[in-house]
Amino acid sequence: MRHRTVLLILAAIAAASLNVEAKKEIKPLFAQETIEIDGHLNEESWSQTQVIDDFTQQFPDEGQLPTERTEVRMLYNTEKLYIGFECYDSEAEKIVANEMRRDGQLWQNDNVYIMLDTYGDKRQCFFFRTNALGALSDTAVTDGGENLNGSWDCIWEAAGQQHEKGWTVEIAIPFNQLRFKKEDSMVWGINFGRNIARLNQTTQWIQVPRSQSWPGTYHPIYQGKLIGLQGVASPSYFDVKPYLLGGLGRNLVDEDVENWQRTTEGDIGLDMKYGVTSNLTLDLTLNTDFAQVEADQEEVNLTRFSLYFPERRDFFLEGSGLFAFGAGIGDFGPPPLSIFYSRRIGIEEEKEVRLLGGGKLTGKVGAYSVGALNMTTAASSEIPMANFSVLRMQRNILSDSTLGFILTNRQSDFGGDYHRNAGIDLFFRPHDQWRMRAMTVGSWSPDPEERDLAWYLSNNWRNKHFRVNASYLDIGPQFTSEMGFMHRRDIRSLMLNTNYETQVNRYGIRDVGAGFSGGYLLDHEHTTIGWDIGISADMIRYSDDGLSIDFRRFFDRVDEPFSIDDAEIPAGDYEMNQVSLRGFTESSRPFSVFGRLDYGDYFHGNRIGVSLDSQWRMTYQLAIETRYQRNWINLPETDLFTTNVVGARISYALNTRFFTKLYTQWNANAERASANFLLNYIYRPGSDFYLVYDQAWDTSDGLKAHDWTVLSKFTYLFSL
Repeated sequence: MRHRTVLLILAAIAAASLNVEAKKEIKPLFAQETIEIDGHLNEESWSQTQVIDDFTQQFPDEGQLPTERTEVRMLYNTEKLYIGFECYDSEAEKIVANEMRRDGQLWQNDNVYIMLDTYGDKRQCFFFRTNALGALSDTAVTDGGENLNGSWDCIWEAAGQQHEKGWTVEIAIPFNQLRFKKEDSMVWGINFGRNIARLNQTTQWIQVPRSQSWPGTYHPIYQGKLIGLQGVASPSYFDVKPYLLGGLGRNLVDEDVENWQRTTEGDIGLDMKYGVTSNLTLDLTLNTDFAQVEADQEEVNLTRFSLYFPERRDFFLEGSGLFAFGAGIGDFGPPPLSIFYSRRIGIEEEKEVRLLGGGKLTGKVGAYSVGALNMTTAASSEIPMANFSVLRMQRNILSDSTLGFILTNRQSDFGGDYHRNAGIDLFFRPHDQWRMRAMTVGSWSPDPEERDLAWYLSNNWRNKHFRVNASYLDIGPQFTSEMGFMHRRDIRSLMLNTNYETQVNRYGIRDVGAGFSGGYLLDHEHTTIGWDIGISADMIRYSDDGLSIDFRRFFDRVDEPFSIDDAEIPAGDYEMNQVSLRGFTESSRPFSVFGRLDYGDYFHGNRIGVSLDSQWRMTYQLAIETRYQRNWINLPETDLFTTNVVGARISYALNTRFFTKLYTQWNANAERASANFLLNYIYRPGSDFYLVYDQAWDTSDGLKAHDWTVLSKFTYLFSL
């Protein structure tokens, strides 16, 4: 009887799931004429197709009509989907348009976006954003909007034009860049949005609740229907992209002696993409190269745990959301446990390892999303040849939930030295404001000391004012994940985060909020090894400037001594207090700043930390970003010591297809400075020329050149 009651409750929850799909439809016109992407909607077909203009505010006045009118039109032919936006503005001279970089921060400009759910299953979608300059930003969305891959790059076009009544943008998206189930007459999910920067106003065709904030715009459950697509060419295709690489370098062989070694580099490689079906894509790579990758951001690690660095390599980025599996997936910040962390492939002990080649199959078959990856790395004098494999599958269940599994395998020298993980996970969304996750995963290898289990449960609920997130993570004392990432094992972690926000609209203040967070950490012998408790408050003004303050008290048990710079933190139990003050200015202004001040205990001493980030868009082509972090740490047995990290990025865009970027950094504690220059010219869609210069200096005794490399890379896309 009890089991029947539980089943009835779950069935009632599923049946009561909020259907947020609006009864709105748009039917594009089949264009007989050639559409030129120039930002002018002057072809006759644009005047003949359906016009939609019934947008609604999400922010700041939820549910109200927009203050400025927006019109959207759609066309298509057998090869491309066309979208035209007419964005009227009564103060056209105040339009914010100062970003031209590919995948730049367009959300800080006046911009428009399109969400395309090509399967109509409300679980994954393609997201395209552009501004009045026609700059491009695209995102692949999975897990119902929980996983965003902003590094995914689609081959598409956009052009914008500003005029006395506002601005216009024209967009073309090739069908062969999308994945969908081909039918005689297709129905896709779709949504449109517009952001007006100076008003901090966000509007949508299908309204996203304000409680969902900006992440909600990526959730495909908020969609109308795109109907009537007929005679569309199959997205099955075969793309071949060879590359040619050449360069010079100089490396310091002996740190104590001025012993330099000059090197020359020349290489060729190949990337291939084959549309097996309209739903499945096969990617192959031979002699993979990542010369155009920007350097990692320098960090000072004030903990005894490894830092998490994001993936930047294109081959691993495409379809990466499908391979996401672990605890904290979809949350902001590094996950406490991720079973597949692609940076484990090709990077060993902070050194690049040659990638001989591999392949990846991703896509959708019926109700199943599938992903398979295999990659082989070369052997060196210190590291044996290794093979990395991942198999991932998810099954759609109920109206908006998934059940899946993952299997990973790392094999060295193709012998008996292996390490494997296997697990299952559930993502359950009974309501658009309620999300639950569950995961269990095991590890095994020839070593019995590496066989154990980990499991995770989380519950996230929100409404207009409240947000509550609770989770439990259990990682066994012998659990390992050599293809993944985790902070520590042998833990049982219980976390609770709550937040309350409300609109004030008085005294120049728009919103205020307050939060509470708490956590408790045990090992598997039921010994307390950590806890923390904190309260916070924040305020945002009409201008979108903001201020927040956070008080935190926490406990940490250090089992073994560890070093920070020249200081040693002894083993012991530490109770600490910390206060943090954060402030920021509205990001759409030409000059914006984010600052943070931390003060409090640091184990058996104390710490003051300051960080300051700024962004100055001098023109729509030139931007300068700076970053500064400094810590003053005082420990009883050492003199006061400091840590410093300084960085600056200068970006220049000649147009939306020609970019340059200079990224300089200095890490005083690592006694290292570096400069990374990148020039990227997209001379035709999908084909690039790169020029890369890397320089490193040793700063332990002045500024001494350590090594440098200059590389050029040429790619050409053949579509067969």
